Amino acid sequence: MKERRHDLDSLRVFAILAVFIFHCTRLFDTEGWHLKNSEQSHVLFVLMRGLFWPWMMELFFLLSGAGSWYALKSRTASEYLFERFKRLLVPLYTVGVFVLLPPQFYFELVTNAKYGGTLRQMIERYFASFSLPRITLWPETLLPIPFGGHLWFLQYLFLISLVTLPLLLFLKSERGRLWIERSAEWCNRRGGIFIFVIPLAMALISLRGLFRTERGWADFLWYAIYFVIGYVMVADRRFTKAFTKHQWVCLALWLVGFCGGIGLVVMVFGYDPLPGQESFTFMYVLYQTMWSIVSWSAVVFVLSLGARYLDFDHAILRYANEAVLPFYLFHQTIILVVGFLVIRLNVGILPKLLIVAVISLPLILVLYELAVKPFDAVRFLFGMRPRRVRGITA
Repeated sequence: MKERRHDLDSLRVFAILAVFIFHCTRLFDTEGWHLKNSEQSHVLFVLMRGLFWPWMMELFFLLSGAGSWYALKSRTASEYLFERFKRLLVPLYTVGVFVLLPPQFYFELVTNAKYGGTLRQMIERYFASFSLPRITLWPETLLPIPFGGHLWFLQYLFLISLVTLPLLLFLKSERGRLWIERSAEWCNRRGGIFIFVIPLAMALISLRGLFRTERGWADFLWYAIYFVIGYVMVADRRFTKAFTKHQWVCLALWLVGFCGGIGLVVMVFGYDPLPGQESFTFMYVLYQTMWSIVSWSAVVFVLSLGARYLDFDHAILRYANEAVLPFYLFHQTIILVVGFLVIRLNVGILPKLLIVAVISLPLILVLYELAVKPFDAVRFLFGMRPRRVRGITA
């Protein structure tokens, strides 16, 4: 019988709810997005970047790495990749490309290009952006789609699963397990868990300044490191013990590091953290190092909460854990459609935000219940297993 970490299942659900809330706020913060409210809030921007941004997607990749450990316990490398293909690329190139992403592309054009063409012209423009796989500043062009939207995550996760596979297989070997055991022993020392900050910081320092783009190769390596950490983490329980041991230290580093360190560098010293704005200065190295410490500390704190309080099974968790991927696929498109109507209301930001969230959440769940969950053919298109098959969600 397979081992099941219910705390990781719970954190996966927790993370998708965080992503949902974060994307609801994107309509109203001060950073560009596919659709924007006329009135925007800088306070909301800072609050979301402090509370959610350091750990949200990092936790997704880490949990996916953990799922890969369990998947490779019972599958060959080829079986593992085929499962990744079905779970990630089938949804991307079916419901993603043809149903969920075109509305997002439309809102992107209307908001940022002041588009005034017809629906047919929009669709032609959408598919005209499709090109063959190629190496560019953006890793997702290796798996090209006309417009990525929030489904960049599926592209990154498949590519990371592919390129890290040799390392994952090595770590399951006798020599690899020995390396994991030594790492777990080191992490259980005081402050030992912060050894993982080193590769994270080196990834940002070495690559962030080279590419003037978000979600470039620095981000790809950054998420790949979190993926491998998750893979290693579940191989030895001492990692989880180390996380809980450093729980409150990590909370302090997360909050103080973001508000005091990063806030000081950006707000007081005027450092611009956008990729490619400044390369390899002292301030650049300091910022990337601080961000790595803040992000890792936030992830460790969230993991420690899960290990302490969420490692138990219940019916709601089983339902929610199965619905995570369809929920992720649906959520941003639904938020944008609802938001398109709500931002026209003559009320303040907070009422609009609450209306978007209160309408979008049940609408996503109703779509899942009525259109996806009961039908095996549709489940396949959404990366789900048939109803008769149950197993580890990776």
